Amino acid sequence: MALGAAVTGSCWLIVSLVGGESSAGKTFGTSGTLTLVDSSLSLLEEGEMCTGLDGYSDIRRGAQVNVTGADGTLVATGVLGGGTKTALGCEFPFEIEGIPQGSKFYTVEVSHRGGLTQTEAELRAGGLVFTLGNN
Repeated sequence: MALGAAVTGSCWLIVSLVGGESSAGKTFGTSGTLTLVDSSLSLLEEGEMCTGLDGYSDIRRGAQVNVTGADGTLVATGVLGGGTKTALGCEFPFEIEGIPQGSKFYTVEVSHRGGLTQTEAELRAGGLVFTLGNN
């Protein structure tokens, strides 16, 4: 009897460490950019470092990027990288790791700017492109 319990316990341990068929505990990552389109950035040359100004001062390196699941629960966070002036505006890269798989959909929100809904496949593909601005 003790031997059977030991074997069962060992099997459970191996499955939990290696991972079974369940999606519980499995995560993935995503990446993308947020481009801030703001007329006050027009004085900068392409390639220069930039940040949001005035009403967009929250859009800067280190601004939080939140991912919530279909039930509205925060499931992962990341931050914006440093902004670089492009032809379109000030572009901020971001990466988010540790997103648990299996939600019907996810919402990605930068700072307090409102979220955009994405499927798991869209997040897994990466290359998300978000735009915010006054132009």
